[in-house]
Amino acid sequence: MTAVKAIQEQVEKETERFRELQKDVSKNHTTRLQFTQQLSESEMVKKELELLDDEAVVYKLVGPALIRQDIVEAKANVDKRMQFIKTEAERLDNGLKGLESKQLASQKEISALQQKLQKIAQK
Repeated sequence: MTAVKAIQEQVEKETERFRELQKDVSKNHTTRLQFTQQLSESEMVKKELELLDDEAVVYKLVGPALIRQDIVEAKANVDKRMQFIKTEAERLDNGLKGLESKQLASQKEISALQQKLQKIAQK
């Protein structure tokens, strides 16, 4: 019966690891969604800036104050922000792939351990 107990403990540990991986995947999805929303907002700002002529007055909100900003500088800032968001989204996607592969491996391990328990129980 000690073999059964050892396998059950392994199943419990692997199940806990699987749950942690699920939490990490969920956090990753939430963060990815936030970046997608920010990218969408930045794309809208860029479209609005493209509609303005070069002499237009643009203001940037800095804390509680509106600060005048050159339109070329504003466009450059939006482009930099969009590039940063895209880079972070790619990083999150790569991390998600790694987490999903770990989750799959954990799931296979749990299944294998449960099969061992069934074989022992049948004897």
